[in-house]
Amino acid sequence: MARRTLNLRDMRAAAEAAEALGLNQPAEKKPRAEPKERRPKPEPAARMRVVWAVCDIGGRTVQTFEYSEKAAAEARAAELKAKGKGAHFVRSVKEMMG
Repeated sequence: MARRTLNLRDMRAAAEAAEALGLNQPAEKKPRAEPKERRPKPEPAARMRVVWAVCDIGGRTVQTFEYSEKAAAEARAAELKAKGKGAHFVRSVKEMMG
């Protein structure tokens, strides 16, 4: 549905009439608020790396290996099982870098 176009001359005459009567007062501007204190930027989380850990049944880490040395970690777990040192398993663990 189309709107009827407004006549700019009529609108201007209405605005001048309202101004003459004192109805067309500009709104008072509010003073600017004080700037809020900014929160400090949170420090980035420490960098982590993934390593393979050979663990005993209690979950204690016996030895760790680099991520690329998974075969060596599995071999160490099998070696400990064969020696009769109890059941051992390999899992990935995140540790701090540096």
